[in-house]
Amino acid sequence: MSQDSENEDGQLHTLGLLERLRSETNLVREAYDGLYGRVDKLLRELENPNLHDIANMTFRVELWDQHALHIRWVVAASGSVFVARAAFDEAVKHWPDQKLTLRVRQGIMLIREHPDPPQKR
Repeated sequence: MSQDSENEDGQLHTLGLLERLRSETNLVREAYDGLYGRVDKLLRELENPNLHDIANMTFRVELWDQHALHIRWVVAASGSVFVARAAFDEAVKHWPDQKLTLRVRQGIMLIREHPDPPQKR
């Protein structure tokens, strides 16, 4: 085998790799373009002024993980303390063995918790 044919085979192999790389890159770009369009559409839907504004609800009923370290789920969010208290009472009935809290937004103030904390002497 001559040096020229080995060199030519190496060049063809490199060109083949570059073509495959270009093809894979185009697949990624097409997937990204589709993803970008879908995310943009969802973000535009969030701009709708008629959406329920859960982010600004003052009172939240929170269900905690088994170690009471992290909020697992916001059970209810309300702008009314009366509705939030009713939601808290119902959550306690539904999950009596779980840690639940009723708090003012972002944990600024704890209003109630279940189970009740032990009394300090």
